[in-house]
Amino acid sequence: FWFLGVPQVAHSSRGVMTRFASGGAGYIISRALLPKLSTWSPFCLLQLLQHAGGTGMEDVSLAGCIWRWGRVEVVSYADYETEVITSEAALNRTRVVQKHEPHEALAVPPCAMVVHSVSPE
Repeated sequence: FWFLGVPQVAHSSRGVMTRFASGGAGYIISRALLPKLSTWSPFCLLQLLQHAGGTGMEDVSLAGCIWRWGRVEVVSYADYETEVITSEAALNRTRVVQKHEPHEALAVPPCAMVVHSVSPE
């Protein structure tokens, strides 16, 4: 079974940390895990409705469900150091911001992702 994505951490008000695959970057669930997840989903939905009124972050809820019932943790499908840009600080550590002459090709890894918030801030 596998659950792939760009791992991030969510902190609850009680101090509990949940490692999840960012929905904005997308996540992938193996075919072998999918039937198991469909069996667990009614229980996970009930818990989501009881604790958050059905609102909230689907990616965090899904990761919590997969971990709680299957003990399957998200695994990154990208090299976090070179292929994923999640902040300005992370951008500044990449070759994207390096100065280059106008005639020089930009030496950026072919699989660079930019992960960003959909909020205007």
